[in-house]
Amino acid sequence: MPETPLTGGPALGVVGRGRLGAALLAACRADGTPVSLTASRGGGWQADAVPEVIVDASAPEAHDDVLGYCASHRVPLVACVSNLTDAQWTSLAELATVVPVVRATNLSFAHYLQLRIAEFTAALTRGPLGAAGTTVRERHPAGKAHRPSATALVLAETWTGASGRAVTDIADERAGLPVSEHELTHTWDGESLHVRHHVGSWAVPARGALTAARWARTAPPGLVTMRTVYDDLTARSTP
Repeated sequence: MPETPLTGGPALGVVGRGRLGAALLAACRADGTPVSLTASRGGGWQADAVPEVIVDASAPEAHDDVLGYCASHRVPLVACVSNLTDAQWTSLAELATVVPVVRATNLSFAHYLQLRIAEFTAALTRGPLGAAGTTVRERHPAGKAHRPSATALVLAETWTGASGRAVTDIADERAGLPVSEHELTHTWDGESLHVRHHVGSWAVPARGALTAARWARTAPPGLVTMRTVYDDLTARSTP
């Protein structure tokens, strides 16, 4: 593995050549972001220099190699693999004591807005005007690794944390076109409110991964989520 950083601008390492990894590489080519390292199950690790940030879009099987590389080279990590074991989540937290780690359950900015809307709704529905019931629905194409999705669980946890009321159901569906849908539904007597987020292209999470990588490049060590990234970036852009 290379021992010296690439100079002349931000450089990424992309681990994984699946749908997200391929979309991220395409996004890097489109906007001129250098990629100094790639790794995949079929191609192994290929590196010109140590990247400034690694985006892991691979699978749990590659987790130890990715964390070992980031720890030994002190490289920030954007971790996009959600179906990790408890031991692997613990290892991710340990890495965050020495480098910044973004735990990217969902990379989309609109998903961030959906979470903020859930919190806003929770604040306005306390007391006698409270929602009679809240549910989460998620849809992914057939072949999605696990169900319910990590994003659906985060939606449910966000609602419960903000409102003090658990969701009454999390429905998951495996059918249809890429990429995903996540919907939060609040039901009163005779009316309902649906907050739905639909992603139809892998270019969307790829843009989010680039945003997270640029943020992590100058962040201090610590384990954060995309919520922290977007909170920080929206705060900077607010007059």
